[in-house]
Amino acid sequence: MQTPAHLAISLLVWPKEIRWTDAAAVTVGAILPDISMFFFYGYQKAIGTAEREIWGTLYFEPHWQYFFDVFNSIPAAILLFVLFRWLKIRWAQLLVASAGLHMLCDLPVHHDDGHRHFLPFSNWRFESPVSYWDPDHFGYIFAAVELVFAIGALVYVSRQGTRPCSRIAIGTLAVYAACLLLLTFVLARPFFCTG
Repeated sequence: MQTPAHLAISLLVWPKEIRWTDAAAVTVGAILPDISMFFFYGYQKAIGTAEREIWGTLYFEPHWQYFFDVFNSIPAAILLFVLFRWLKIRWAQLLVASAGLHMLCDLPVHHDDGHRHFLPFSNWRFESPVSYWDPDHFGYIFAAVELVFAIGALVYVSRQGTRPCSRIAIGTLAVYAACLLLLTFVLARPFFCTG
């Protein structure tokens, strides 16, 4: 799933968190499993690597796969949740629970690019018949459903008042809209350019 959709789901699940620390924990947790990929992509772009090589070759190299998979380990999330529950650290519990929800949502929508969600106990990867992006595995259909659901969830949460989660949802909607407008402009530009 796309990272903003994970945030939308977490905000929908925990919409009534009143404190900013709780809302921030839910937000960071929803994004945390993808942080390794943002780092990977940023690093590769900074050294001038072409898109095709980033996603076609380097993404699948064993050391990068391990780096991504560590951030997507369900056993690690469970262990951390139990530890933070024992320590009674509420914001950390919310962060790990939100990250765990992200991992569970990713599990059924990765075909050949899934994570080893059960590290360190297993190297097994679930290969779903559905992909969140690959058109050969219903990617276009899932992407459309995901976009509608995510925007609907963000609109719903944003209407909950002035709570921190509502404000985060409003900000996410604004970023989503800006990205969609930019993408539309980039895709439509060749049709309007003459020469």
